[in-house]
Amino acid sequence: MRITRVQIRNWRSIKDVDFYPSDITVLVGPNNAGKTNILSAINFIMGDRWPMPANLADQDFYAGDRTRDVYIGLHLDDPNYSFLEFDTSKPQYALSCFDQNGIPIRPFSGAQREEIAFAYVDAARSFERQFGVSRWTMFGQAVRHLHNDLKRNDSEDKLGPLKAALDSAHQILKTDLYVKFEKSLRDAFAAQLRSSGYDVSFEFRTIDETNLYRSLYPILVENGEAKSPQEVGSGVRNLLVLALFQAFAESFRGGAILGIEEPELYLHPHAQRSLIGQFEELAALGNQIFISSHSSTFLDVTMSERIVVVDRCADDEEEVCTSVRTSSMAKLLGLRQSLYPNSQMTEETVRAFLRNVRSSEMAEPFFARLVIIVEGPSEREALPVLLKKAGLNLDQEGISIVSAGGKTVVDTLVHLYSAHDIPVYTIFDNDKAKPPAKRAFNKTLCRLLGLLETDLPLATVAANYAVMDGDWENQMATGVDVEWGTGTYAQLTTDARTGLQIQDGRKPLIARFIAERLVASNRVPQFIFDLASAIRKRLPER
Repeated sequence: MRITRVQIRNWRSIKDVDFYPSDITVLVGPNNAGKTNILSAINFIMGDRWPMPANLADQDFYAGDRTRDVYIGLHLDDPNYSFLEFDTSKPQYALSCFDQNGIPIRPFSGAQREEIAFAYVDAARSFERQFGVSRWTMFGQAVRHLHNDLKRNDSEDKLGPLKAALDSAHQILKTDLYVKFEKSLRDAFAAQLRSSGYDVSFEFRTIDETNLYRSLYPILVENGEAKSPQEVGSGVRNLLVLALFQAFAESFRGGAILGIEEPELYLHPHAQRSLIGQFEELAALGNQIFISSHSSTFLDVTMSERIVVVDRCADDEEEVCTSVRTSSMAKLLGLRQSLYPNSQMTEETVRAFLRNVRSSEMAEPFFARLVIIVEGPSEREALPVLLKKAGLNLDQEGISIVSAGGKTVVDTLVHLYSAHDIPVYTIFDNDKAKPPAKRAFNKTLCRLLGLLETDLPLATVAANYAVMDGDWENQMATGVDVEWGTGTYAQLTTDARTGLQIQDGRKPLIARFIAERLVASNRVPQFIFDLASAIRKRLPER
């Protein structure tokens, strides 16, 4: 089973959201954007409590306005169910489920609803809740699966000896104090029932015959010593919950729908990368996973269809609400083909190219208000330092800067982020000192930016792009020497090599050293101020 479309209206911060989830859907965006509210809406309709209008608090309605009807609709890919919806505008049957013919299922029972349950781990990571044995915890569902499997596959001649052995073990527990306590409780219970006419007895048992695995509980063993999970740190307890999440999906619920908030909590980078690998394995087994995250580790730039950018902004009616932006490889392919109309590109060739050029920093812009794309690491190292001095703090403004690792990757990154409606500012070199053959790709970038196609564009700072005069080092040398005297930049370069004890190469280190030295002496070239002004104007409104 899988959710193929999510529609939510008037739920908490959400006024109207509609998107098509993938096998792994990663919700990303700033704090308080509404990522959790999307997951909570799915959990409300598929989670542990039967969804009823009476269960809704004022804060569950958009803007706290109960006159707005809450609507949650989930389209399903399932042999028995096609659609599940909750709609407070209906006088009855607020919760409705439809079969494959679009006919409402009446009655729709709790047992049927359990077949399309949502296993959800929220950010609180409550160990006690997740390892409880109630019907709607993952562990509770797991022990029922184990019990039912035992009942199906083991005959009574095997269960009988098991019960006898447990009863024998129970006798060992019966100390004098135990017997006295049990008798006092039984007698008191009988006295309470005497006047009611009920004929009910009471006794302690070490096994619940209605659920033979009910007493299972995880115990940690460290250096041969048993410990309760309550005795260890929150990080270890979190790992146990995540392990339960995975084991539940692998063992019991092929085709399960799973949700987890902030899987990166308490996990170091290596553990995060290992976890996303486990999510990939779960998806390959036919499970569907919804993730909300603030970690770029869980984003794969080669899988645009998995990324849902969540934001909170004013809509057409000037009401601030949660919105989502989605994309697809088909959309990215369309952008690529518009730039290369005679190319034989396919979705898979675009994905393969991204797979080979991607770096960890390329995922960060999905959390940003704007991304600056530069050719190489020198600009990436120096620009944040210089722009901050010019009054543009990239981190405070939510601006990411990404090195393409070479000019021929710039256009792909522009298309990647543009496909997700992330504003882009592009900076590249005109390479004026190089022969025409080495400048040929400038024509492609000019075409990308809507400029006159040439291999030698003029150095400039424009509204959505900037062209460096030659390259970063030459642009800086020109700007610095014009304002503070010929040879100033050369001396700064010498100082950098001496101070950093390097001889050749290492341009990014030198670029950052020079940027920091200039800022320390209150000197920033004019073109940096021009860049700061142009980039700031490119920022979307908060």
